[in-house]
Amino acid sequence: MAISINFAAINVNSLNRGASVSIGENNQPGWTAHGKNNLGNGNFFGIIFSANQINIILDNDVIDMPINDQDGVPGVQNQSV
Repeated sequence: MAISINFAAINVNSLNRGASVSIGENNQPGWTAHGKNNLGNGNFFGIIFSANQINIILDNDVIDMPINDQDGVPGVQNQSV
């Protein structure tokens, strides 16, 4: 038995790495997310007052994140009416 769900609109403000907005019949196998962040002053949450800050990031490596990602994951999607 098919279930019908109707949305008037889907509003997306921002997407981060490894995020998706998928509508309809979807097949999304083998998700991997690779990334590097340099936070000179950390993460801020809530109400923060920070004045007269000097942040220095020394990132002297030549290759930040070598990736050899060979995990080809096959996916199967069946369609129905």
